[in-house]
Amino acid sequence: MARPGYMSLYADEKIQKIFDEFVTRKGITKSYALSEMLEIYMLSQDEKLYMDLKKEALNIDVAKRMIIAKDDENATNDFIFIKLSFSSSIDGVELSPDETVQAYIRNIQENGLGYTWFSTQSLFFGMAKKKVQYYNSLIKRGENVKMLFALSGEYNDIAYSAKVEEIVSCKEAVECPGDIAAVPVEYGQNESAKIWVKISDIKAETDIKASMLKVTSSGVNLKQVITTSQYHFGYVCLE
Repeated sequence: MARPGYMSLYADEKIQKIFDEFVTRKGITKSYALSEMLEIYMLSQDEKLYMDLKKEALNIDVAKRMIIAKDDENATNDFIFIKLSFSSSIDGVELSPDETVQAYIRNIQENGLGYTWFSTQSLFFGMAKKKVQYYNSLIKRGENVKMLFALSGEYNDIAYSAKVEEIVSCKEAVECPGDIAAVPVEYGQNESAKIWVKISDIKAETDIKASMLKVTSSGVNLKQVITTSQYHFGYVCLE
């Protein structure tokens, strides 16, 4: 009889050896890697069915209703996380992770709107529709939804945070959903992406470190996962 939480997978012997060496070098467990693979497969085959089954298993709808129904205005303990690497400007100039953040800070200072539209292609299918609705409903209620920025490279830790004003996500890349003046000139008015996040109050983050956070879905420490694997975008909370 199979043990709960275990499954048998068969693959070519050479592939298994490569996989064993791969997870060893990345410093992650086989179970973590396989869980990621299974989730990606189900999302690619039938996103709606997968999300419905996940909600049933985790009873997410009940928890969500409880959070949204709160009478107090306490900030949520959940953060949107992104790890920035190098980006390219419309002119082909390579921008470091820190230079990327500075471009958005300058845009807020210069556009007269008090916010900027941050774009990313980090999730292949964009953010899940209900996740977007969840965050936007919190924002409308006055909750303080924060986005945390980690910088790749030697620092490899939380460096900046911003207040999230609105989220727009599509399965196909689209141009800025709001005022194009809120797109940094470095990326141009025709910049397109699957995920757009309207943010304000970008500042250096000194209180929150990656070691203090865990990935919401897996419970893995954020510092560990961004150091040993390619975790670039997701949802985290305090340990």
